[in-house]
Formats: sequence, structure tokens, C-alpha cells
Amino acid sequence: MKLFQIALYTSLALCSASAAFAQYGLYGSPEVLQMPQQNSAGQYATPAGYPTTATPMAEQMPGPAYYQPSAAAYQPYQPGAQYQSPQPYLRRPTRLTAARQQGPLQPIPAPPAAPAASVPRPAPVYAPPSVPRGQGMMTQATVARDNYDNGPYRGVLGRFEQAACGEYPNDYGCEDYCGEALFSPWYASVSALVMGRSQGRRLWTSYVDGSVTDQLTNTQFGMQWKWGGEVRFGRRFCRCCVPYALEATYWTTEAFSGHRYTTNPGGYVSTPLIVAPMTFGGVAAQNWFDGAEEHRLWRRNEFHNIEINLIREQLAWAYESSWDIGWSVGIRYFRFEEQLTFGSLCQGYNWGDIGAEAYFSDRISNNLLGVQFGFDAAYNVYNGVRLFITPKVGLYNNYMDQTFRAYTNDGRVGAGPYGSFPVHSTRNCISFLTQIDIGADWQFSRNWSARVGYRVVAVTGMGLADEQFPQYMVDTPEIANIQHYSSLVLHGAFFGVTYNY
Repeated sequence: MKLFQIALYTSLALCSASAAFAQYGLYGSPEVLQMPQQNSAGQYATPAGYPTTATPMAEQMPGPAYYQPSAAAYQPYQPGAQYQSPQPYLRRPTRLTAARQQGPLQPIPAPPAAPAASVPRPAPVYAPPSVPRGQGMMTQATVARDNYDNGPYRGVLGRFEQAACGEYPNDYGCEDYCGEALFSPWYASVSALVMGRSQGRRLWTSYVDGSVTDQLTNTQFGMQWKWGGEVRFGRRFCRCCVPYALEATYWTTEAFSGHRYTTNPGGYVSTPLIVAPMTFGGVAAQNWFDGAEEHRLWRRNEFHNIEINLIREQLAWAYESSWDIGWSVGIRYFRFEEQLTFGSLCQGYNWGDIGAEAYFSDRISNNLLGVQFGFDAAYNVYNGVRLFITPKVGLYNNYMDQTFRAYTNDGRVGAGPYGSFPVHSTRNCISFLTQIDIGADWQFSRNWSARVGYRVVAVTGMGLADEQFPQYMVDTPEIANIQHYSSLVLHGAFFGVTYNY
């Protein structure tokens, strides 16, 4: 055990000694360097093996380079001038600074003197608006000018904005933006229409005499489409840099007309309408309508539409968009007049014979007057060409006026237990009218544009002539109670031109 302790202590002593030598650099240190000896003049002696004279280098190092600006590009220092662009606003501003050099900064030598007449004068610098593009009325004019040159219209703006706001403003003020116009704010449009109408209720008027289930004729017979026309004119004005237009519109078509003749070869025709106990001058009406030689139907329709609208254009193109979206509000007067006549020829007579013809005729007019609201959404697909959809919807008071007659061609009028004919009545109800125009618009010059499209007009709460024929023709109180639960749909194509003057 003692031997182990002695060996342990000895090892510890040796380790401590080696650590001490390493701490003071005495363990493993290099040899001590010898300092050169000085001579009598106080200079160090040159060690052996070193050259006594300097050997020139093979290639001389270049000196520091200096920035040498040309006389044309040099401009005297002006406060803030290094942050302005000498070019128009179409280029990004360039900061004019000296080229960065390596090494210490050196003074820039002065440019060579030049005659006073040849010194270029700095061009006036255009200061762009400080407001970012797309914010505020001022920058809207800037965007409008850029869009005029490079936007979807490329020099041909829309119908309203081209006259209301001109080509582009001279300045970025609101008054200049809207006050200076290239064209007169007036415009007019002429269009051609070709339209048809939907069918009314099916009213059966004829069957084979002696077989009531063998129906022959009803009031649903086709009427040919008719041509019509539309005239629009308006005046544009601007308010707070937004163009508006006050527009008046009138459109109509030729009167729709149609007829149908019903006969039974080798026999006669009768009507499912119950005409007894009506009389014509004391003679039963059945003598004309039941067991008759022939039945005939005539229908005639007229349409008239007048509108006055205030139109507001959103000018979406001014925000670098291909969409134009605006709205309109106004008043509309729509008139629909219909006359349906059911005639019969007494057995054994010819058309034109005095007293041989008898008629039931209803004439009713719907006069809608109310307010409407709509919008105009258009997408510019090409230079001056756009697709549009213009829906309008309105609430109207429908004043209906009806006259129902029963008479013969020799002047006798129908009479029954509840009164005699004619029956005249009026009524008011609420109607809804919706119009949708969809098509394409092409502005092919500064003043002229053309459009083509399809129009649908749907009206509810209408009094149609088919609805006014009762089952019992002598029921005059029922005839006086105007039925107004029908709908009417007009639809067709249109094409026309618009001129700005």
C-alpha cells in the first residue's frame, strides 16, 4: 500500500512540474534569437546573404484613377438637382453621382473653360405629381391620358366620356379635366328594330257543329314579326370629374296583326262560348254563332315606349380596366294596346250581306308609368369594340282602359239580362317591366359608333284581350271586371348608329 502511495505522489509531482514549464514557456521553447550588432555610427550591420541595393521591379504599379466627366455631361451643382431627372416623366428619375473609385478620395479636377455661348443650359425638369397613381382626382387625369394613348380605346373613348372629358386634360386639375372637350356634348342615335311577341292564353272559339269535343280553333295563332325604330338623343355634362348624360328615348314597331278563318267542309261550326240568352235586336245571338257557315279571328297590337334617363358613367377605363360600368335612373311610359275580334257568318249567307255577320270585340290598352333603375356593363375586347349588357327594371302603375262590344254588321247591338253592350271599364294595378339589351358596340370614328344586339322586354300585371272573354257572354259585370294577371314578352334584334355632335 505504501509503495502505491509513493508512486502516486511521484506521478503528481512530475505532472505539476511539466505544467509549470509549459506555463512559463520553458518547456519546448525555441532557441533565443540573436539581435544584430550595431556599429560605431549606431547602424545595424546587414546580415550576410541580404542584398545591399534595391532591385527595380519588372512592372510599375498603376496610380489611382480619377473620374473625368465630359463637358457635355457635366452640370454645376444645384441643391436637389442630383435627385431630378433631365428627361420627361416617362423615364424613371436617375440619380447623378460620381463613379465609385477604389482607394482614397481624390479631388475632382475642374472642367476646361468653354465660351459662355457654348455652355449648355440645363433643360427644365418636369416634376411628376407627388400623389401615387390611382389615388385622387388629380392622378386620374394622368391615368386617363395614358389610357387614351395605350389603353383599351387607344384614341377612341366611349360614347359618353369622349365628349364629356375630351381627349386628355392640359393640366391635372378637375376643371380642366372636365371642362375642355374635343366634341360637342350632344349626341343622337337611330336604330332599326325587328320584334315579335309572346302568345296569350288559349281561348277556344270554334268546334265542329254537333261534336263539342272536336275543337277546331283557338286564339293562339302566330303573328309575323314587325319592323320598328328607335330614336335616342341626349346631352352630356360633367360633375366632379364624372360624366353624366340626360337621355330621351322613343321606340315603337309596326302594328302586329293576324287573322284566322275556320270552316268545316260539308258542315258547320259552333262556338263553346255560351251566347244565350243574348239577343241582337230581339233575335237570339245563337243564330249567328252556332251552326254558322264560318268563324273568323282578327288580332291587332300596338307598342309605344318613351323614356327619360339620367345616366352616370363610372369611367372604369380611367383606372386601366377593360370594363365600363355605369348606372341609370329615370322614368318610362309604356303603352300596349290590343284588339281581339271574333266574328261569325250566319248559316246560308255570304260575307258582306247586310245583317249576316255578328261580332264580339274587345279593345284594351295598358298604360304603364313609373320609375326604373338600370346599369350598363361593357367589356372592351378590342380597339374601340366592346360587348355590353344593359338591364333595366322598374315599378309601374298600370292604368287599363277596356271597351267590349257585341254587334252585327247592320248596326244592332247585343243585350242581355244584366245590361247591354258596349261595356266600358277602367282599372289600376301594379306592374313590373324589365328590359335587357345585350350586344356589341363599335366606335369606328371620333363621332360615329355602331351597335347591334338583342332586346327582351318582359311585363307582368298586363290586361290582355284573350282574358276579357268570359264563358257566358251575357255576363256584363264579369266583363267589366278587367283581368290583369297575364304577362307579355317582346323580343327581337336591333342595330343602329350613334353620332356625337
